[in-house]
Amino acid sequence: MNGFDLIEYQQYAREKKKPKELFDLWEDVCKQYDRGIIGQYELDEMKAVIWPQLKVLTALKHAVDRTFVQEQTAA
Repeated sequence: MNGFDLIEYQQYAREKKKPKELFDLWEDVCKQYDRGIIGQYELDEMKAVIWPQLKVLTALKHAVDRTFVQEQTAA
């Protein structure tokens, strides 16, 4: 992505399906904030999109992992 377009970044975040991708995006957003490229508003808006989705994806990954482990120990 070139520059910072809040709507584009939010859409990009909504399309991510892996926690690592969202962590990487969050790191990019934080770096842009630290450099003064974006302000508090953009940081807060991205946090509002990324963190709930990250929480859901992480919970889903843990549930799948637990199911896989249970199936392996039952076999």
